[in-house]
Amino acid sequence: MTVQKINTNFNVKFFCLKKALHCNKFLLRNLCIIFFLTCATYKATVNPFSKQRGKTNERGLRISIAPAYGFYFINTNHAQGASTRMSALLSLKKEWRLDTKYRSFLLCGFEYFFHGLSFNSYYFNQDTLQIYDKNFAYKYNLFVNEICLPVQYKLCFNNQNNSLTTPYIMFGYHLRYLLPAFLTVTQNGNTIKQDEVNMAFKNPLMLNKMNSAISLVCGFQTNEVNHSTIGFFIELGVRYGFSPYYFKTDYSANSLYTNSVHLILNLGVKF
Repeated sequence: MTVQKINTNFNVKFFCLKKALHCNKFLLRNLCIIFFLTCATYKATVNPFSKQRGKTNERGLRISIAPAYGFYFINTNHAQGASTRMSALLSLKKEWRLDTKYRSFLLCGFEYFFHGLSFNSYYFNQDTLQIYDKNFAYKYNLFVNEICLPVQYKLCFNNQNNSLTTPYIMFGYHLRYLLPAFLTVTQNGNTIKQDEVNMAFKNPLMLNKMNSAISLVCGFQTNEVNHSTIGFFIELGVRYGFSPYYFKTDYSANSLYTNSVHLILNLGVKF
């Protein structure tokens, strides 16, 4: 690889990171404010239905970060070679107990999900004839940003209030809202175009930027028993989006519909 190509790749990654931080700094700031206000104002209470009062200090607050790996399915009439790039999920959730045995829980909260993909497609210069000849000579690097509102049901395999550790499974529904994405187009290692594009769903839900996904998660956690104030959890999950998403510009091909399935490894703390 030549020095020019190395510099080009570095500039592409730096551009995407810079744009992501600039456009989403308000989101990260609000997440921090919510987190610190919650920690400062929330008081642990003993559940009146608990048969073992004082044995748990659960507050139900869960904070996590998760690397993700995506499997992408793109419209092969206009693109090919879709592959995953850097992806991660940040989440803040609140957990409520649903029964007296500490086995069923409901989780709701807030997620910020960014994921990237690369694919080969067409690039059309202005005032030129658009010919779809299956010659995908240009590489697209796309970083997608989402805000998600999850609702999840957690089923534990033992009583969470008197066990040091608990395995569990979760079923979830995630409402998704697409933020602007960051796009870089290259040819033979040379940057042709850097752009911020608006994303939309092919099958929207109320708004063209809104749709949903479902998830299945297997997890393992330590519990806040015997006056402990913090626990840890690890989760491996799969998430599937119902609708393909796409972007449209003057220089790109039409109908670049893309759908994805993500494997997510969630690492977090619970208070």
